[in-house]
Amino acid sequence: MTSFLSSALMIALAAAGIAPEPDPLIKTIAPLVGEEVIVVAHIDLAKLNVEALAQRFLAPLSDAEEAAKLSKAASSWVAAVRTAGAKDLFLLVDPADLPGPPLAVIPLAEGADAPALTKLLSGGGKEKPLYAWPASQTIRGSLVAGPSASLNRIRNQPPHPRPELFAAFSSAAPGAAQVVIIPSPSQRKVLEEMIPILPQELGAGPTTTLTQGLTWAGITLDADPKPKVRLLLQAKDPAAARFLAHLAQIAFPLLGKAADIQPPSPDLIKELAQLKPEAVNDRVELTIDLEQASAIVAGASQSTLESSRRAECMNNIKQLGLALHNYHDTHNAFPPAFSSDKQGKPLLSWRVLILPFVDQQSLYNAFHLDEPWDSEHNKTLIERMPPTYKCPAESRKTARAGKTTYLAPRGKATILAGAQPVKISEITDGTSNTILVIDADDDQAVVWTKPD
Repeated sequence: MTSFLSSALMIALAAAGIAPEPDPLIKTIAPLVGEEVIVVAHIDLAKLNVEALAQRFLAPLSDAEEAAKLSKAASSWVAAVRTAGAKDLFLLVDPADLPGPPLAVIPLAEGADAPALTKLLSGGGKEKPLYAWPASQTIRGSLVAGPSASLNRIRNQPPHPRPELFAAFSSAAPGAAQVVIIPSPSQRKVLEEMIPILPQELGAGPTTTLTQGLTWAGITLDADPKPKVRLLLQAKDPAAARFLAHLAQIAFPLLGKAADIQPPSPDLIKELAQLKPEAVNDRVELTIDLEQASAIVAGASQSTLESSRRAECMNNIKQLGLALHNYHDTHNAFPPAFSSDKQGKPLLSWRVLILPFVDQQSLYNAFHLDEPWDSEHNKTLIERMPPTYKCPAESRKTARAGKTTYLAPRGKATILAGAQPVKISEITDGTSNTILVIDADDDQAVVWTKPD
């Protein structure tokens, strides 16, 4: 009701020719928003409950322990930023800065400790940010963090009026975080020239119906009383709003069938199909509760993440195969399954012997090669297991214990059979018919340095 009354009041003021007074906070940030900035995100640090939100969104994407670790780190950093006097954090996305991260902007309110905030943004404080910005400058009353070239561009550019910025933030419901998307005229023109006709699935109409029909888009994360995400699209007129609502209703289910989600998730498609954006006068509105949003995020990412992890795992096996062949090129034989002392006692696994061939020469040099894997010195190197020996599709707990699931078959007619190295010429039935390395289950994992 409050949001409706606020919107009605703004419409009445506009009809009377009275412009509403811009929010003082947005007036502070506006001089830093250049002509081509396409996304402006605002985070109210006082309202943001990092741990609660991180657990909701990160937990479906990773194991609970990893989610808890990330949320705790982010929460500690936000708390330190608050202690240093920051009340708000803005993120600016300018195509000129891509593919790098967005610029960070902290308005320096009374009592803010600029040196302390600079240290926190750069990652130099005790609490580490998820991303450390390389440089910071105070520009027009705000601390701006990002690459030096970007900071110099902002400092030297004259303030550019972006009235849609004020309108978007004034219309958005208050919340812990707000994101406003405000395409510039040149960005709209580029899209129109690159894609003059919308895809067939979206109706195959002229792209101008989208680029000229949408004024701005806003997303608000509201934590109270019930966590929810609110989407608001401002159209140029009611007809454009109806078109945008129709376009969104078509587009949401298509996301669940995206080419990079294989196989498509029925649950995801069902969740997205239930989203019904509504046209209200010259706007499109959609509210999603956070549990629903979390389910959508999890559904969209799960298949993609699993596919990516398996691809990375397969690439690791490929790298191991190349390393073993490069070892053969250097030593005229594959490595033995383990190194041994003069009495024939196994010392270190073949995985240690091929370290120089997986770009780990310094780690190889750190081993005492005449000592077993569990000697006092060599045990300290277990935790330094190379990334190539970690299959991302397996348990992170296994990897943290210094165990790998990349194993080699042992026995008669295998390549890594024992203490004696094998040459390619000895593989009389062909290398393409012989298993070299396998990826086993978690319960078969072994300490990577151990000749097991």
